[in-house]
Amino acid sequence: MANFLRNRRLPQALRLGTLAGVSLVTALVWTAAPAAQSAAQSAQRDQRNQTVFIGVLNKDGAPPATLTTKDVSIREDGNVREILTVGPATTPMQVAVLVDTSQVSRDSIPDLRASVKAFGAAIWAKSPDSEISLYTFGERPVQLVDYTTSAPVLDRGVDKLFAASGAGAYFIDAVIESADALAKRTPVRGVIVAFVDENGPEFSNRRHQQVFDALARARASLWTITRQAFNSTAMTSETRERASVVGDVTTRSGGRGVTVFAPSALRDRFTDIADALHAQFAVTYGRPETLIPPDRLEIRLTLEGYRLTAPRWTNQ
Repeated sequence: MANFLRNRRLPQALRLGTLAGVSLVTALVWTAAPAAQSAAQSAQRDQRNQTVFIGVLNKDGAPPATLTTKDVSIREDGNVREILTVGPATTPMQVAVLVDTSQVSRDSIPDLRASVKAFGAAIWAKSPDSEISLYTFGERPVQLVDYTTSAPVLDRGVDKLFAASGAGAYFIDAVIESADALAKRTPVRGVIVAFVDENGPEFSNRRHQQVFDALARARASLWTITRQAFNSTAMTSETRERASVVGDVTTRSGGRGVTVFAPSALRDRFTDIADALHAQFAVTYGRPETLIPPDRLEIRLTLEGYRLTAPRWTNQ
């Protein structure tokens, strides 16, 4: 009889245990829900805050000692945005260096090797966590070095730079492809620095607006160093598009284009760009919650005596 009673009590105990388990699970769900909700709200707040990187330099190429929220204004689709913080840009960069290795760059190769190495050293001197990759575009674009923080790794790739005999340049393709590769890495601070020699033909058949769109997707600024042509290079639709990228897209992306006449000036121009990147400011502003991202970004500087370098797209 005792055994029978014990057996009768067993299902009830199991039932009580099951109910207790359900109550425990329910409690855990209710406990976790506020934490998950809080995390989601935090992520949403982070998405509303946008950061852009700008350059502010005087006529001597020097940044101001300080930059405040009152010195910058931002509009999206014509709507004023609140500037939350302004400070020196310390976020590590992901930099794609593109080198023209078409036939016309043959005389520039020794200087280019020294210049890219100096550029890497200048970037890592103040931003050791920044990553640099190396592409060539004599014939089709090729990535010689993947993104790295190692100077020896980059230098070994730089030593492999040679001009391709009989080859023309694919500058526009190289910018688009490197920007697309950057976009897949979702960089916070993407940069593309390119050397292009205008003495040779451009063989890319894509348009400058496609370059701008690719840069916008990657949120990358384009900086160009152009060796000006000394001969009467035929003006084709491809060379016109190249000129539009160098002259217009660089500025719209938040970068800058410079010109050299002799390869011996390349090293100084590369290190100038490194200095300009180190002198940038990070501007964080608030964006109201919206289902449709804004199309137009306008950044203005109210500080007298300084010139602004800033992107014109919108960080989505």
